[in-house]
Amino acid sequence: MKTLQDSIIFRHGAKIKGRIVQPPMLTNSGNDGYVTQDALDYYAARSQSAGMIIVEYTTVSENGGPSRSWARDREQLTIYDDKFKPGMAKLATVIKKMGIKLYYNWSIPVEKLIISLNWVSRFMHQVR
Repeated sequence: MKTLQDSIIFRHGAKIKGRIVQPPMLTNSGNDGYVTQDALDYYAARSQSAGMIIVEYTTVSENGGPSRSWARDREQLTIYDDKFKPGMAKLATVIKKMGIKLYYNWSIPVEKLIISLNWVSRFMHQVR
């Protein structure tokens, strides 16, 4: 019988220690989009038990975030510019220190993906 501590090997060869995967949960532990000590501590604690961690959604567009939270100086993480790379690298190091697999969950703002409704309605009219 398999247990939560048993490793999993995926078809492409990646192996995770144990069967617990932490889903992405928005912590609002960033400060102006940067990784903070709070974020590092949060993920360090979870890397002690999870086999894989999916990092909270992180914006990749300056116009798409970071979103604000209940606290004035806290918001989601972002990586739309190279200035955010050192913090993300530090976050990856903290998580991988325990041999945990890491998956970044990038977020693209919906308004960047949606084409003008005017254009869509004209296009749909032509298709009919």
